[in-house]
Amino acid sequence: MVNFNTRSAKLGISVVLLLCTLMVRADEWKDASQVVDKSTQAMIELLEEGRLEAALKSELAGEPVPLNESELLLGMEVILGPVIDFDSIAKGVMAQFYRQASKQQIETFRLGFRQSLLNTYSRAVVAFKINHFEINTNPNISSKPGRQKVWVKVYANGASYDINYAMKKRPQGWRVTNVTLDGINLGLAFRQQFANAMAQNRGNMDDVIAFWNDPS
Repeated sequence: MVNFNTRSAKLGISVVLLLCTLMVRADEWKDASQVVDKSTQAMIELLEEGRLEAALKSELAGEPVPLNESELLLGMEVILGPVIDFDSIAKGVMAQFYRQASKQQIETFRLGFRQSLLNTYSRAVVAFKINHFEINTNPNISSKPGRQKVWVKVYANGASYDINYAMKKRPQGWRVTNVTLDGINLGLAFRQQFANAMAQNRGNMDDVIAFWNDPS
């Protein structure tokens, strides 16, 4: 029969292990949130530099000169490229059709999706005209090791937006695997878009991929 002292010792060990686990998860959240913090700050600085350059050119030209969008998009790609897990997101978008696709189809879609996602996200950031942002100070600690969610409140265009980044730890570091903007799950939206395109094209994956990569 287990005596009271033995049970107390086991309970104490369990509490210590739980606290250690929570500390590890808190450290994971901190590392993941730093990735979001640095990349978001880098994007804001890039936009500020672009606007300042446009303002200086406007002053010299004596007429309004727009932002150099192509240059900004290249800068955004440098910032976001190492942070977003494009392979994971692309696989999630293809969903059940992923297993049906050939290696060539998967690679073609992955490359096209990467560029379209970068362009879409970058243009959205430029249009937002972000003033500042705040990382949620209360970490939403995940129960799964190597997975975290980072909540960010962005202030732009006189309004505030809630962005939730789903993060996963990879050998190269923490990567974004999905984004939810004000309740809109972008990964799920893309997945539904792909499924609808497959239905409209009667399962012709090559046509779907070709249109996705070049909608014009």
